[in-house]
Amino acid sequence: MTGSAPGNDSPRDRKRLAQQAGLGRLSFISVLAGVLVAYGAFALLAALVGAVAVAIGVDAELASNDWTTLGRGSAVTATVVAFVAYLFGGYVAGRMARRAGLVNGLAVFALAVLLVVVVGAIVASQADTATIQANLRSLGLPITGAEWAQIGTAAGIGTLVGMLVGAGIGGVVGERWHSELTRWAALGRGSPNHDQDDTERAGQAQEGQPERDIEGDRPASGR
Repeated sequence: MTGSAPGNDSPRDRKRLAQQAGLGRLSFISVLAGVLVAYGAFALLAALVGAVAVAIGVDAELASNDWTTLGRGSAVTATVVAFVAYLFGGYVAGRMARRAGLVNGLAVFALAVLLVVVVGAIVASQADTATIQANLRSLGLPITGAEWAQIGTAAGIGTLVGMLVGAGIGGVVGERWHSELTRWAALGRGSPNHDQDDTERAGQAQEGQPERDIEGDRPASGR
């Protein structure tokens, strides 16, 4: 890119390219994909932790959203699970968007909360929705006003902080992946013919022959 060192695909470069292509800083499809990954990761991790807790005789209902009944240990566990789940969600959003990783990562957190609130409100207005509400609770967020009123507990604050921090860090790491990929590509690493090409060129230099390009169809000096 113009104005950039070879192999240095910086966030500023990606932002400029996005602007030239008519794209904004926020990628909705990337954020939505991150939210779905975060939901799935939380449900899976909570189920695994819950199964382990039951196996060792410890009661841990991470998906119950009853933050007032969770002890200090369970609150810490819920925070860690939320952090890891949204770390994956933010990473997916940042990597897919390829720009503004922090913005897209934080948007994962915001959209995750918004979707649960909206869907929870719609479901609450219907009859015979106990099963649907139970499934929504497995995503790790409250679905009713009474449940959101418990946000002041250690488990509630810890879960939301874990979600927010995890999503932000994941987004930054996901965006940075593109810089690392470009840098490795510029260095020629990961190419199965890289070492062979270097060996052939060194042999040609020792024999006094002009170096040839990778395809071998013309001298390198004639480019």
